[in-house]
Amino acid sequence: NEAHFAGKLRGLGEDLPLGIVVRRDGREIGRERVTELRGALHHYGAARSGLIATAGAVLSGAREEAVAASAAPIALHDGASLARLCEDTDVAVTKARISLAIPDLDLLEALRAS
Repeated sequence: NEAHFAGKLRGLGEDLPLGIVVRRDGREIGRERVTELRGALHHYGAARSGLIATAGAVLSGAREEAVAASAAPIALHDGASLARLCEDTDVAVTKARISLAIPDLDLLEALRAS
């Protein structure tokens, strides 16, 4: 139900090694899953931070734990933030333009009055 990856976040000057977990079952992410990933970062090479993504929800306890002081940061993405991220980066989306005709009520009213 999970896919695990080791990756690098390319930045200005230095790459940040990441441990990445993708929940494929859409289940919610809780505080425990964040602490589990943080404790397992050594299994992802030299990872110093992590990322967890799910199509489900991210609970408030997980969000609090992800930014705990003096601990490796863990980024969290739920279904809505994944959709926004895909839309913002044009990944896995198809853009379409919809044309919709709307009557010009001001013009129609002006024609009726004259």
